[in-house]
Amino acid sequence: MPVTVTTEGASLLRATLDGAELEPFTDQGGGVWTGVAPCFGAVDNGAHVLEVTATRGPLAHVWPPVMFEVAAPAPGDLAWGRLGPSGSTSRRVVATPEGDAIEVGAVLIDGALRPSIRKRRGEDGAEIWAEGTIVLDSREGAVDAVALTPTGEIWVAMNVRQADNKWRPRILLLDAEGHATGVEMPTDAGATVRGIASDDAGGCIAVGFGGSGYGDTDIKVWRMTAEGVAVVSAKGWDHAPNGNEALKHTFDDLAFDVVIKDGVAWVAGASVGEHDGVWTESRGVLVPLDLETGARLDPVSVQEASGGWRHGMYLGAAAHPDGVVVVGYGSTSDGTSQRIELALYDASGARIWWVPEAAADVAYGTGVAVSAHGGVIAGGVVKVGGVLRGVVLGRKGLVYEHKVSSGPEASAVYGVAVDPWDQVFSVGELTSAGVQYARAALVRQ
Repeated sequence: MPVTVTTEGASLLRATLDGAELEPFTDQGGGVWTGVAPCFGAVDNGAHVLEVTATRGPLAHVWPPVMFEVAAPAPGDLAWGRLGPSGSTSRRVVATPEGDAIEVGAVLIDGALRPSIRKRRGEDGAEIWAEGTIVLDSREGAVDAVALTPTGEIWVAMNVRQADNKWRPRILLLDAEGHATGVEMPTDAGATVRGIASDDAGGCIAVGFGGSGYGDTDIKVWRMTAEGVAVVSAKGWDHAPNGNEALKHTFDDLAFDVVIKDGVAWVAGASVGEHDGVWTESRGVLVPLDLETGARLDPVSVQEASGGWRHGMYLGAAAHPDGVVVVGYGSTSDGTSQRIELALYDASGARIWWVPEAAADVAYGTGVAVSAHGGVIAGGVVKVGGVLRGVVLGRKGLVYEHKVSSGPEASAVYGVAVDPWDQVFSVGELTSAGVQYARAALVRQ
């Protein structure tokens, strides 16, 4: 809520909302000061008190308290939903400081998907850029990850099919309007990139997977500085339980997302091998890496087995005030049941919070975001009544479930993000009359 205060002779203005100090107000000149009283949706429903104090040296004047009410829509309500072109899909989304959404994925051109990006206005989902959806490469492929720099530039990570039919990662920096800047990470064919994060300086770290050369699959890491200097390209990481190097190359390791927290790059993925020394099982892993070199730090966290739920993966990660939160799935040993699983790990690698969702024939979490209040928002897919449904879940202080559709055709949510006021962007796809469309939405919180 915008707040304007008119003063005479004041040199400083302070304000509190329900006793908590607000961000400094801006002196607009002529005695006029402007600021905002933040309201984060339904979590702030009810009565509030704004108090303002103007000072000049030892002199102070306090306005009478201003009372107001917040009445926001219930969490999980749909504010708007927008479809992309026919045959398109959206993989990830990031929110801008202004509250708009940058959506990446692919559009169908001449019978093949091409990597694409678009920007949507937070208020109604309308496309903002004059070009609308921008195609980033003429080759077949898709943008699988996106990250914003502190100055508003856009890192994208895509996979494209070359003329020789080999797939190659492309990691490049776009300007704020979605156009190439000429900064691109050198890459080779043979690996897949799936996640990317921007550091405080505007550089990036990206993760994915590829062959190790020893018969197994390794996590791969790419790192480029804000100055456009390539540091590591497709550097491998291989799981070796308890530091036992003899077990290297006995596990297949994959990375699906990365987040930077306290100067450490945390990689969310999966490791397939004999975790308990008996059966080959897939487990989610959270791997801390040195941001500058890609070297492994300790400890590596491995998804815990729970009763008959012995398989799983981590497919998304986000920074949380208490550590790093991940989302993915757990599966029974025979693979007949799945469930979305959320977990929060602290800096020591200890799991300090865990939520398994209801079991279904198919259920997996794909992306995760964190609200200003520490709430956890997960996107995913659940099979309901024989049909795959995209879902957005509010957890850890949030209690809601939003389903993309209830009709006879399938949908999915692949990415979620929260805007500065905690409203939730979700992206994925929706099938209508047998045709697939990218779908973006704003879900109230």
